[in-house]
Amino acid sequence: MKPEMRQIILRQLDRHVSEMNRFRQLVPRPSRGWLRAVREALGLSQNVAASKLNITRSAWTKLEGLEEREGISLATLRRAAEALDCDLIYGLAPREAIAETFADLATPNDPAMKHLLATEHSMDLEGQAVGDLRSKERL
Repeated sequence: MKPEMRQIILRQLDRHVSEMNRFRQLVPRPSRGWLRAVREALGLSQNVAASKLNITRSAWTKLEGLEEREGISLATLRRAAEALDCDLIYGLAPREAIAETFADLATPNDPAMKHLLATEHSMDLEGQAVGDLRSKERL
C-alpha cells in the first residue's frame, strides 16, 4: 500500500476511534450485559425475547449469561440484537492515538520500510548515510 493511502486510512481510523472512545466513556457496558439491559428497558420478558429468536427461555437465559461473562460469539450476539430490533455495533478502540499505534504495528512489516532500512544500511557501509529526517521524507 502506498504511504499516502496508508496515511489517509490512518486519519480516517483515528477519527472513528475517537468517536468510539467518546461513546465508550459516555455509555459504559452494563454490568449484566447489553442483552439483559435492552430487554428490560423494552419491557420484554425472557420468554418474549426468546420467542423472537425462536429459542427457549432457558436458551435466552444462557445467552444473557454468556454475554455477561463475555463468552458469547459475535454471530450469536448479532442474532440476539436483531431479535431485540437492535444493531450490533462492534469495533476496537486503541488506548493510544491510533496513528501512533497502527504506525508502530505496521512499520516493522512494511515492505517499503524494510527496503529503506536495507538501503540505508548499504549506504552507511559505503559512507553515504542519510539522516533520519531525510529517510522518513522518502517514505
